[in-house]
Amino acid sequence: MNELVHLPDPALQPLVHPLDLREARRPFRISWLVGALTNPPVALCLAALTWFASGSYVVPLIAGAALIGFGALAGRYYAEQAWAFIPRKRQDRTRPLPIGWQLAANILFPVELAAVLVLVLRRLDQLDVSTGVRQVTLWMSLAVGLVVLGQFVVLIARGTTAGSRR
Repeated sequence: MNELVHLPDPALQPLVHPLDLREARRPFRISWLVGALTNPPVALCLAALTWFASGSYVVPLIAGAALIGFGALAGRYYAEQAWAFIPRKRQDRTRPLPIGWQLAANILFPVELAAVLVLVLRRLDQLDVSTGVRQVTLWMSLAVGLVVLGQFVVLIARGTTAGSRR
């Protein structure tokens, strides 16, 4: 067998993560970035933004489904490339990602959600929308915002975040 990379000594470091190997870092980072940018909540926000821009119901469905599908394929491809450098028995798949990566992944969704809510509020400002619809939507938006903020605070307090395990 011809090894492509130099693995750390098994006596010193029995388990290895792609972030430990220079050759595996780039595909692992790409895999993580693709996963963070193409997960279902992000795709839902993109579909909502597309819906506001196009006014069609078909285009957002296609955009959301394509983002999730192609994102999953691309993320898996790069993840497999990264883990291929490490023999199965030495893979450290339970190691949490760096805290900066976890924070970035968890901040992306609230930012996109805020953009969608701004568009919803612009639409609700139109005269053809009744006061009842405005009030329900506003309170639901506030509730969703509080839940997202609460989840983020709890995850930070625990020291772990969603998606920290791969």
